[in-house]
Amino acid sequence: MIAEGEQVLIQKANVFRLVKVERRKKIFTEKLQFFLDNAIGLPLGSKFEVRNKQLFQVPHDSGVDQVPSEAEVDTDKNNEKIQDDNRSQKLTKEDLKEMAKQGAKGEEIIEQLVQNNANFKEKTSFSQAKYLRKKGKKYLNYITILRPTLRLLCNMYMAKSPSKICYLRVDTLSQMLTVGNIHAHSKVIVVDSCQGLVLGAVMERMAGLGTLVQVYHGDFPFRHVYDAFNFPASFDETMLPFPMNQLNCLHSPQSIKDGLQHDESAVTSNGEESTGLDVMKDTEPNVEDQKVEVTPEDSISAPRTDLSFAEGVSDSKEKNESSTTAKASSSDTEVNMEREGDLPTEAPNADGSTRKRPPWKEYKKDPARLERQRERKERIEQARTVLQQGNMDGLLIACKFHPSPLVEALLPCLAPSRTFAVYCQHREPLVDCYTRLRGRGGVLNLQLTETWLRNFQILPGRSRPDMQMSGTGGYLLSGITVAMETDTTSSTTEPPTKKVKMETD
Repeated sequence: MIAEGEQVLIQKANVFRLVKVERRKKIFTEKLQFFLDNAIGLPLGSKFEVRNKQLFQVPHDSGVDQVPSEAEVDTDKNNEKIQDDNRSQKLTKEDLKEMAKQGAKGEEIIEQLVQNNANFKEKTSFSQAKYLRKKGKKYLNYITILRPTLRLLCNMYMAKSPSKICYLRVDTLSQMLTVGNIHAHSKVIVVDSCQGLVLGAVMERMAGLGTLVQVYHGDFPFRHVYDAFNFPASFDETMLPFPMNQLNCLHSPQSIKDGLQHDESAVTSNGEESTGLDVMKDTEPNVEDQKVEVTPEDSISAPRTDLSFAEGVSDSKEKNESSTTAKASSSDTEVNMEREGDLPTEAPNADGSTRKRPPWKEYKKDPARLERQRERKERIEQARTVLQQGNMDGLLIACKFHPSPLVEALLPCLAPSRTFAVYCQHREPLVDCYTRLRGRGGVLNLQLTETWLRNFQILPGRSRPDMQMSGTGGYLLSGITVAMETDTTSSTTEPPTKKVKMETD
């Protein structure tokens, strides 16, 4: 059912748009404006007609026929004698505008266009269907409300903005899920910078059963596409976030201890949030003693870790940290506002009025905010504990960063005989990762593959491949982890002596 507060897909012809169902909220799509109030409570997949910015449910077979039946196909007929000189249509633009002003429906306008077209009857049945389909996109105001699925969401992003999902095609995504052996009651690590598309696909297969650790970049995990699946709240309890900048703390005991102390000191005793300045003082104790003049072009950042996630990553966060270090003598309030950003004193309400937000000093001491921070830190520690156990069942990586540091940091978290899959839009990073894994050892059945996909049109007398297709769906590196044997033989042990063959006369 179409429920308020959930996200749905609006389809008009071959165009999809993801929207959230809310009352009295105007939706814009394909030059149409309407409200979803009349659709709430109706089944998903219902078809509607837009009239006066309102939705009215219609049967699924409403509209013009776009595909001729097998009995109507005439393979001997062609369009050889038809001249497309824009003089076959008797109706003018003024006539069509007048009909629309008088309230004529889309079907009536298309019917008049067909009757006043001198070449319509001479066209083949497929040309007639193409003509009706073209006019239907312009004059018919029909939409369909669908449930967001993995295939529809992936195809929607590939058609509108494929760069947001790293050009991850639906067939490559299905290969990742198959190679990763994703199923219920499994424990999976996911590194996703594709708007949460891979994250949602894994959770859909797990059905909320098992453990899912999301390794994210930045301050908060981004799950835009994941939220479109409308999973119940119980599914979120099985997901544990873990920041990418703490991956080096997983396998070093001293780093783990330092990381825990940093998390515990995030909130001070008086309820104020730490800005991370204390940590930078520990790592660079002489920063305050030095007199450093920072120009806008300079960049003094915290020590970089071994993971060099340099490709495609902006340096805005490092610049903020550098400016915070240079201004260590300033007050905590100024440092906090520099890292978090100044909160506007006024914010718009739903009715258009403005409300005043509390000042930053009061907001950072808000008990609800501190409670959210505490819960987030607890879940990060839970994810750290799960990863350190080293018995995860699968690893899926689909991000914009170089995959080699991520793979080397997360492979020790997998149990032996477990599969992993790494996706990248380009081949060269995966070739480098393949070479490093071969030299490192501990993996078997390494394969670097590319999936080739082409859609075919299957119609009576007109079966052929589609004229337009995507050039590539990216590359996929997969393998199986194995336990590495440790050499228990001492290097000083002499090899056994060979028996000397005695010669007898």
